[in-house]
This record gives sequence, structure tokens and C-alpha cells, in this order.
Amino acid sequence: MSLTAFTKIIVTVAITAWVFILPVEAVATILVLELALLLYIKHDRMTMAAIGGLAVFTGMMILLQLLFGSPLAVALIGGLRMLVMTMAFLCLLAATRIQDIAKALVERFHMPCEYAFMLTTALRFVPNFLTDSEITLDAQSCRGYSNRGNIIKRFLAYLVVIRPLVMRAVAKSETLALSMELKGFGSNTYKNMASEHLGFGDIVVLLITVILSTYPFWKKILLG
Repeated sequence: MSLTAFTKIIVTVAITAWVFILPVEAVATILVLELALLLYIKHDRMTMAAIGGLAVFTGMMILLQLLFGSPLAVALIGGLRMLVMTMAFLCLLAATRIQDIAKALVERFHMPCEYAFMLTTALRFVPNFLTDSEITLDAQSCRGYSNRGNIIKRFLAYLVVIRPLVMRAVAKSETLALSMELKGFGSNTYKNMASEHLGFGDIVVLLITVILSTYPFWKKILLG
């Protein structure tokens, strides 16, 4: 079943609300479903690295909450909610083309095309930036710089690659700006793309999303 980018965005935004209104057991179930979906869509090295990074970041947030005096249960639930929200956006990016996301934001959500372009460009630059950082680290290693050792040594080693990374990012941004200007970027940029129409699967998913989003209201009605 193929879903439109509009439906996927709605579900992603809804999940960020479900983590606060659904029971903890349901939130944990959503996390398992997100992991299964993400690994089914893409199970390459970059996906595994992203999942690992999110897990480490979540662990650090839980540790910070414990250090500031939060109970263990509260810290774990907070970490679970944050992980579910970030995993939802990761699934969206893995399952949807960036140009389709931009098209849906402009056409369905009436976002100005400039803002949609900035958002999608930032998403495009993330993998490019990671690739450039690996290339720069390899080049610096060939010149005698070592990025191994404890955390402090690795941090100092990464400081060496900041300047070439920034210079390369600035050069790419200038090239992109010139290309946009030559191609006449404006309000008609996304109008040349074919419009996506909601299918039966989209309607079913949106109905389920509405039902789950109104969980507190119909629960109160049924139990009251």
C-alpha cells in the first residue's frame, strides 16, 4: 500500500502527540513498529548509525534527568517519548522522497516555497555533510593527524576538520544559490510536479490517525 507524502506527514505529526496522550505500553509498541518499519525500508550502514546515535542521545537525556533529581520511571518514560518522536521523523525521511515532502508542504499545507526549500535543502545537506566529514578525516589521517584515542583526543582531532568542512559547505551553498537563480526559483517551482491524490489507503490511515488522536475523549465517554 503506497501512501502520499501528505498522509505520512500527518501521521508523523500525530505520533508526536500520541506519545503524550497514549499509555506507556502503547508508546512502547509504537517504538517497536517504528524500528521494524525503518529496518524494513532501509537497513544500510547509515540507518544503523542513525538508530545508534538516537539511542545514545536518548541515554544521555535519561542520565541528565536522573542527575537533576528526576525519578527513574519519569526519566525512562521521558526518554521513551523522545525516542519515539525522533524515530517517527526518521521513518518519514526514509520512506518519502525529499521532493515529495516539499511538494506536500507547499501544496497541502500552504507553506511558502522558500521555507519548504530551506527545510528540504537542510535535509539534503545532512548526508552530504557526513560524507564530507569522512573524506576530510581520511585526508587528514593521510597527513599524519590521528582521530583515535580517548574522547578528548578525538574531539581535538575533529576540530582540525571543521575549517575545510565549513569552506566546502560555503562553496556548495554558493553553487546552489547560483543554480537557483539561473533556474528561476520561485512560487512556480513545485507546480510542475504531478499532484498526489489521496487513495483508499490514505483515507483508512487518516481515519485511524483521527481515532487514536481523540483517544482521551472517547475513553472518557466510554468510561464515564
